[in-house]
Amino acid sequence: MSGPRDWSPHGASRPGVLRRTLPVLLVFALLLGALFYLRDDLRELIGTAPGSARSAVATHLLYEKTGPVGGRCPGLPKDLDADPEATLNTMAGCLDRMWSATLESAGFDYEPPAETRLVATPEEAACGIDDFDWAGIYCSRDRIVNVLVEDDGEERDAFPMMFTLAHEYAHHVQQITGIADQNGSEVFDEAWSRRLELQADCLAAAALRNVHPYLLNDLRRGAAAEPDEADAGADAARQSHGSGASGARWMLRGQQQGTIAGCNTWKAPAEEVS
Repeated sequence: MSGPRDWSPHGASRPGVLRRTLPVLLVFALLLGALFYLRDDLRELIGTAPGSARSAVATHLLYEKTGPVGGRCPGLPKDLDADPEATLNTMAGCLDRMWSATLESAGFDYEPPAETRLVATPEEAACGIDDFDWAGIYCSRDRIVNVLVEDDGEERDAFPMMFTLAHEYAHHVQQITGIADQNGSEVFDEAWSRRLELQADCLAAAALRNVHPYLLNDLRRGAAAEPDEADAGADAARQSHGSGASGARWMLRGQQQGTIAGCNTWKAPAEEVS
């Protein structure tokens, strides 16, 4: 049979499967390597990196639409320590009024916590029974604020408990406004937790700045002076809540600026939320 052939046994052989796919594999590997190397820059670009000014939580409308937080708390007893439970119950009512007025300007209908539970032991709390040592805890699912009010037979200092109450109320505000929402594209790691907790410190200070400013100053200075203990529990607390020094700095911002915008930990550089 004459005529042109469509292949020749003496010509160049066709490349094998490996030779055909190797360039594609190399390009794919290079792309994966570039994505891994540039992952932090990409997360910053699309707003999923902690501290990204583009993230949804860093650009929440509360920062632009709300004014100063807080005010005075009429009805607080002159002796805060005589009956801490009564002091905290009065303070809870004031916090409800403060946050209702603040959020109204941004179009949010404030809903108080489902319950404010003052507990003598962690086992009486609505959640967090197995967590490490805490003075207060917010149960986000049931929206219950828990504050530990221990009675060891000695005179109790009520103001630290008031700050704990204000801190847990701040978590409630983060929850009902969507700041604490974990359904977005952000990375919910310990860095996220520290920003959440330090913002709650700042918001608590903003709420209490006109209630008892001198006691708040003392509490802030005490937090700044806390030593960095080396045990596992203290290290875990720093990883999730930030150091005492960081907490004190954000408390000061809350005192000085008194606004939710002044407490925007979400766009702060990493060294400010350590």
